[in-house]
Amino acid sequence: MTVQRTNASNLLLSRRALLGAAVGAAPLLVSPTRSLWAAPAARPGLPVPKLVLLLVADQFRADNLTRYGSMFVEGGLKRLMRQGAFAIGRYGQQNTYTGPGHALIATGSYGYLNGITQNKFWNRQSNKSESMLYDSQATILGEKELSLDDDSSPRNLVGSTVFDELRMASSDSRVVGIALKARAAILLSGHLGNAYFFSDQTGEFTTSTYYAKALPDWVKAWNQKKLADAGFNKPWERLLPPEHYKTPDNSPYEADLKGLGRVFPHPVNGKLQAPGPGFYETISYVPLGLDLTMDFARAALSGEQLGKRGATDVLTISFSMTDLTGHLFGPFSHEYQDMVLRLDRAIAALLADLDKQYKPGEVMVLFTADHGATPIPDEMAQRNMAALRVKKPSIKEKVNKTLSEHFGIAGEWVVALEDPSIYLSPKLIAQAKADPAVVEDVAGRAAMELTGMLGYYTRTQLLRGWLPPTDAAVAVSRSYFPLRGGEVVLITAPFCFWGKYGDKELGTSHGSFYRYDTDVPMLLNGPWFVPGDYGVVDMVDFAATVSHVLKTTPPAAAAGRPLTMALKNNPR
Repeated sequence: MTVQRTNASNLLLSRRALLGAAVGAAPLLVSPTRSLWAAPAARPGLPVPKLVLLLVADQFRADNLTRYGSMFVEGGLKRLMRQGAFAIGRYGQQNTYTGPGHALIATGSYGYLNGITQNKFWNRQSNKSESMLYDSQATILGEKELSLDDDSSPRNLVGSTVFDELRMASSDSRVVGIALKARAAILLSGHLGNAYFFSDQTGEFTTSTYYAKALPDWVKAWNQKKLADAGFNKPWERLLPPEHYKTPDNSPYEADLKGLGRVFPHPVNGKLQAPGPGFYETISYVPLGLDLTMDFARAALSGEQLGKRGATDVLTISFSMTDLTGHLFGPFSHEYQDMVLRLDRAIAALLADLDKQYKPGEVMVLFTADHGATPIPDEMAQRNMAALRVKKPSIKEKVNKTLSEHFGIAGEWVVALEDPSIYLSPKLIAQAKADPAVVEDVAGRAAMELTGMLGYYTRTQLLRGWLPPTDAAVAVSRSYFPLRGGEVVLITAPFCFWGKYGDKELGTSHGSFYRYDTDVPMLLNGPWFVPGDYGVVDMVDFAATVSHVLKTTPPAAAAGRPLTMALKNNPR
């Protein structure tokens, strides 16, 4: 691949710079040996940063920077693009969900190595569907009980993260991860950091007993301010006048949640008369969630004295509200655009605060995303594109019927559907005295008969390496962890999806290896980086690059290599 560096002024709003490389570059299925990933070079005169600030926008397509870039303020994402190294990061695995995306950012490895391949999986030991980060040994502080849908620890994450390695190299370093979503905070903070996330039950930030038996004083003090409750019944209004928004605000395919409605202004009360769990749930979908996240992040900087104690500290912030807004209203809606613009301004305000608190060259700022987003399929269908939602009941019914007829044993052959996996009953397979490989293949062929399905791979194929030399096969194999994977992995056609959001009639989702889901911004800012446009890179190179600057061992299973051409003091 030819590496091109452009002037920052041309980079800001150039669709060609942001999207041309994504369209024209060859697929990066492995990290090939080429000049971009040359061997790490010594970097004399550049000390490690005192603070690493990692910002991850949950559900943020690469083309957001051009779609909405003209409305960004100078001190936010424009600043990071102008002053730093820019690339389009491409996820080389199929399962582009929150859990797998954050795990890949943190570990630099694909799901087949780090174990986080889906948001939920069928646990063969418990015979139940569980969240990927569910841990029965770690309860959430302040909540009455732990459900199977709760994320409470990183124990299922295999291997180390980039910031685990920092903590092992320097026990004085502190790592704090913050997000409204527990899984995002947990995966970015790793095994050795501290994760704080928002409780829909209490309206407060909390953690789990994996990290601490009690909340630190600074967290308790923040919670006592009851900032969530202060936002009760304050409607979500547009940030800018309506004419600045690029699409109509009345799409019939946008969803509603607890009285938010589909058009501005959006009531924010959860259909309650006073703050409570229903209201707290809506916070993650509206600007109030962004405000709480940023205020809590500032409290963490002060409470933990991050970057002020003589060691390299880390603050990770994952912005969950962009994802949840996108799911509800779609990636081209007024609401999603408004949230992106608010995020840009929130980042600008945080960077301005850091400028006052730290000297130049002390802070490394990183911005990226865990995945993109699929356009609302119903809107795509209106534009004569083949697009639809595949319903889980239709998959289950089709596979159950086909297997029952084929093997002469009626029953519930499908024990669970956790996209993109079908989990089959080992009891019925044994009862039929059938070869599991044959059962898997019959189930896959049955699912393929449903409109919207493009292909499938079976457990036997994936374990034995019986895969064709295609992009799809590589992407699926990178997202398959045998201990948690199903018997059949389905591949949907472009603009089609199934699962939790496929069963809904409105809104949209993500989770494929198509470019709208895989391509995200990667911005590296600070004196360690050479400003410029570095085209398309594999997201596994992100962790390797950060480790290189921190002068630490890369995460244990990291598959990537440092983006050395973007590093200063690298001989060319």
